[in-house]
Amino acid sequence: MTMLSPLNRGNVWPRRSLPSGLMDDFFSDFDRMVDSLMTSTTTTSVNFTPTCDIRETKEHYWVSFDMPGVKKNDIKVEVNENQLMISGERNQEYKANEDEGFLHHERMYGHFQRTFVLPGTIDSEKIEAHYEDGVLNIALPKTEKAKGRAIQIQSGKGKGLFSKLLGAKSDEEREVRDVKVS
Repeated sequence: MTMLSPLNRGNVWPRRSLPSGLMDDFFSDFDRMVDSLMTSTTTTSVNFTPTCDIRETKEHYWVSFDMPGVKKNDIKVEVNENQLMISGERNQEYKANEDEGFLHHERMYGHFQRTFVLPGTIDSEKIEAHYEDGVLNIALPKTEKAKGRAIQIQSGKGKGLFSKLLGAKSDEEREVRDVKVS
């Protein structure tokens, strides 16, 4: 499992990669039939799962969720140990009367929960969330250690580890040795 990826990917029937031929058509038809059985179209309340994008910059991870029709008060963002949990509910806007009914229904409603595994490089005390126009944005700042730093390349004389390992002597030690030898 990669870091900062959703824990649950949903029920998706795996696709096969077979050589082209008659079996491809059979398996394509079979896959389509199984997919249609796994997708409910008869209920008026199908679970809503907000889609998300995850970006990474030098300073942060940014997670954005599309949540049209969800009120800010119906969203909960939590961090528990190394998990980011986003939950909430999208309520159906339309209340049917006895003499009315849907001719076609595609929008999804209901309770949702998304859980992500956070890398250990996140500063969980500084996580921020912002919701506007149906989009939830979460900023996950990286720790100073995770941001990295530039390493200066040394050459010649130095006082670092390589100077000690390679046995380089300081100028004073060289002068003292030179005086004793002559």
